Amino acid sequence: MSTAVDNPKRDRTKPPRSSSAQTRTRVLQVARTAFCQAGFDHVGLREIAARAGTDAAIVIRLFGSKEALFREVAGNAFVLEPAFQGPKEDLGRLVADFLLGPNVVPSTPDDFDAFRFLLRSAASPVAAPILSASLHASFVAPLAKHLGGKDASGRAALLAACVLGLTTMRFALDSPALQSGQVERLRQRFADALQACITQ
Repeated sequence: MSTAVDNPKRDRTKPPRSSSAQTRTRVLQVARTAFCQAGFDHVGLREIAARAGTDAAIVIRLFGSKEALFREVAGNAFVLEPAFQGPKEDLGRLVADFLLGPNVVPSTPDDFDAFRFLLRSAASPVAAPILSASLHASFVAPLAKHLGGKDASGRAALLAACVLGLTTMRFALDSPALQSGQVERLRQRFADALQACITQ
């Protein structure tokens, strides 16, 4: 019985073809980085495919479209951090420490960062609804469930708004009032503001 191993006509110089699952994983990894760095409107499927070592037709076959690929990346972008799941009576301080603590530094450009991912594509009319749906499904809704009580969804959304606002001011706009020398005395005020959103 003839096999690929003993077939002399086989070109042994070619590397083995990647499986669809491997290609899919590689495309997702590349897309996460590309969307985080450039945003939805400024990166194309051909570029993502080339970086992943495949072609755009394969990416379309695997995901359907750039929008569908972005939706898949967004679906795993906004994980509820442990700090947001702490005891409710102390949650404001935990989140303030998480965001304003001495060890908080922006990610390097090569890392996936959910805030940068959101910021880069929030102005896109195609990407913005996807980001909103993913943020609410993965962050606001679980946070609301954790908070419980009256108007939990509204309180969770307010807390998320405070977090996004501070993150924008500190890391995107580099606010001098929120840099390391000033943060310590502001942390308690921010914790109090967050706790007001948390309390029923």
